[in-house]
Amino acid sequence: MRFKIRDSRGVRLCLLSFAICLLTLFFFFPSAVPKVSGAPAPANVQPRPVGVITDTPAITIAGAAATTSATPTSSAREAQVQWAFGTVTGTYTSCTVQAKTSYDGTNYLTLGSAVSVSVASNALNAWTIIEERGTTSVTTSTASSTAALGFGQLTEFSFACSGAYGTSAPVTVSVIYR
Repeated sequence: MRFKIRDSRGVRLCLLSFAICLLTLFFFFPSAVPKVSGAPAPANVQPRPVGVITDTPAITIAGAAATTSATPTSSAREAQVQWAFGTVTGTYTSCTVQAKTSYDGTNYLTLGSAVSVSVASNALNAWTIIEERGTTSVTTSTASSTAALGFGQLTEFSFACSGAYGTSAPVTVSVIYR
């Protein structure tokens, strides 16, 4: 049995009725509309598909030490980090970057080891931080007030030079958390 639509007014009337039903549902029953909740992300965070955050934390290096702004990282399991320096003024030697994470938003613990970075004009430094995981059973870490084995709710990076340091080292920091 075949049906032919000879009059498009019936189709239009059907579509119009369906649209009115949807609008009525959302107007009179707003709880039926799915909502997205959560705290707004800081201006420097660019949300990506589920599980991926691209961040460009702010930092100004004008001496021997500096710390980036913190990034929300409670769901992160790894990070790909890149520090790209612009035109450096002065000489910076024996410089490192240390990832630090916080579980309470106040106290920061080191995350992994400090990474040696080359601070020179146009120098690019890239590395990966991978959260430790047990492979065959549950692994319990040693209690520590200074070190963490995984990402907390916030993560920041601390730059430090133990040798000579110049007066300006502009850097662009890019971090991808997964």
